[in-house]
Formats: sequence, C-alpha cells, structure tokens
Amino acid sequence: MRDEKGFSLVELMFVIAIISLLTAIAVPAFLGQREKARVRATASSAASAVCDLQAYLDWYVAGEPYLIVTDTTGTQGCFEVATPVSADQTCLTTLNQASAGTYPSYPGGLATVLAHFISHHTFKGDTSAFSGNPLFVATSPGEGQILLSQASSNIVVILAYASNTTSPIFSQIQMVTIR
Repeated sequence: MRDEKGFSLVELMFVIAIISLLTAIAVPAFLGQREKARVRATASSAASAVCDLQAYLDWYVAGEPYLIVTDTTGTQGCFEVATPVSADQTCLTTLNQASAGTYPSYPGGLATVLAHFISHHTFKGDTSAFSGNPLFVATSPGEGQILLSQASSNIVVILAYASNTTSPIFSQIQMVTIR
C-alpha cells in the first residue's frame, strides 16, 4: 500500500486553506472594481448625454424637426415645431418623413423636448448599469440613473447618481441659448 501515490489529508487541507485565503482577498477586490466600473459607466453616459442633449436643444431653439425612437421595436418618429416659421422646418421637407407629432416653439416647449429625449433613450434601451432601469428620468432618480430637469425656461440640469442617490457623481447645467 505504501507504493501508491497521492495526497495526504494534511496536504489537501493545506491547499484548501491557501485557496480559501486567496479567495477571501480576491473577491472583495473584484467586487469593488465592479462598483467602480458601474460608477464610471454612469458618469460617462451622463457626459455623453450632454452632447446629445445639446443637439436636441439646438433643434428646439431653431425650430427644426428631429427624430426619436418612439417604441420598443425601434420605430422612429419625426417631431416638428407646432408653428413652423418656414416650410423648411417641417418633417416632410427636412427629413422626408411624415410628422409623428409636434413640440411647442421656443421658449415654451423645453419640457416637451426633454420628455422626447428621455423617451428616445428609454426606447433605445439605454439602462442603468446598477439596476437595469431606464438610464434617464425626469423625477426621482434611482441607482445609476441620470436626472434631467428643467430649472427655468432656458436651463436644464443634468445630475447622475451612483448607489448614493443623494449625492450626484456628475452635475452639469445646460443653457438654452439663441445662436
């Protein structure tokens, strides 16, 4: 029997102890990296949203039509200013599409444009890295969500939150200006 090769019980227990120790050290470090990655993803999404939102605000001020995704199948709809100044400001002439709806002209339609922006990103499937909920909201943000709110007739506040929804990880004010 002494000629058989194998590990003794003591050797196996020693290996299990080493693996347990390494796991106890590695798992918390790994979980911390996942949390940091979620925070970075949320902050990056908020920074990207600033540029995207600025395009919507520019179209809004100019009274130009814009396209948004209007449902979960990816259908796009064209929205135009309710009272276009010229024929060049209609969905049909600018984007060769029928109008899916209108938005109030500057300065009274900012809330509608923000709602369209949020709806567009929700139907595109942009979700929070923390919870899987929609990434953009107009009220009551949760973990990993970005709050878009109208502070006045020409100011939009963008706040992004991580797991702590009382202290934003990203904050920016966008001014709606006539160019």
